[in-house]
Amino acid sequence: MSLKLMLAANMTVVVLETLFYGLLLVSASTTLYLRFSRHEVPKLLVWNPVVLFTVLILATSGAHWTLTIVRFFRALLGSADPSRFYLDTLQATQTARNLLCVIAISIGDAAIIHRLWLIWNRSLPVIIVPVLTCLGLLADGCAVTYLYAQQTAGAQVLVQHLVKASWMLTLVTNVSCTGLIIWKIWRTKRTVEHLGEGTLVPVLIILLESAAAWTIWGILFAATSSSGSPFQIILTDLSPPVVGLVNMVIYLRVELQCTRPPGTDRPRVAMTSSASIIPYLVNRVSTQISRGAAY
Repeated sequence: MSLKLMLAANMTVVVLETLFYGLLLVSASTTLYLRFSRHEVPKLLVWNPVVLFTVLILATSGAHWTLTIVRFFRALLGSADPSRFYLDTLQATQTARNLLCVIAISIGDAAIIHRLWLIWNRSLPVIIVPVLTCLGLLADGCAVTYLYAQQTAGAQVLVQHLVKASWMLTLVTNVSCTGLIIWKIWRTKRTVEHLGEGTLVPVLIILLESAAAWTIWGILFAATSSSGSPFQIILTDLSPPVVGLVNMVIYLRVELQCTRPPGTDRPRVAMTSSASIIPYLVNRVSTQISRGAAY
């Protein structure tokens, strides 16, 4: 890759990551506001997956964006050759950014595994494989972060293979979890409608849209990585805010459904961590599903 392409790719990252993080900040803040407005804050903060994942993704993406801006100004103002500055993989700021990418993607995978666990009535066997692929991603990502800082040719070749493995692991996690969630919901769809609890089609659409977005992102990365395109840099560095936006789409749309005025057309079944939808359907309980830690 030429020095000019390297510089152009990193400048593109600065612009796009700023835009994406701004969108993430707005959507996450809206999600938290809607959630806090519907619950008692002290009780909500004891254990709430939505709040936890939202804060973690927002913090990780914010730290990554901050380092992107810091490196941009260092390249322009503190370096005689900005292009060569970006080629220096030994810098602590670049190592930290790589590690934050791994953490952000792992948080996104953990969020979808949590959703799978809830929908399958807290079944541990169903999440064994996704948990293993998520842990594999974390280990693989840490190895990539370490090797990327090495200047040997062998380390850089190994990095390329490990990076592809990382994306394959996260795609397996997301596709398998989403597929199992959708299958479980689809199986119970007629039961829900029979109980007069509305339709779960909007939930399926939200899940499909989010899974499709991240799957396309992974496929694009695999294609650009194989061809040596500079877009690989852009896709990698934009991963933290994109992971956040994919999850915020789910959380925000569920929150908006829950806050609609009475009498509007909305799904009445909420997926929660304090009362799973599956035992609700099986036992046909009449009590309202608790929304203290909504899906």
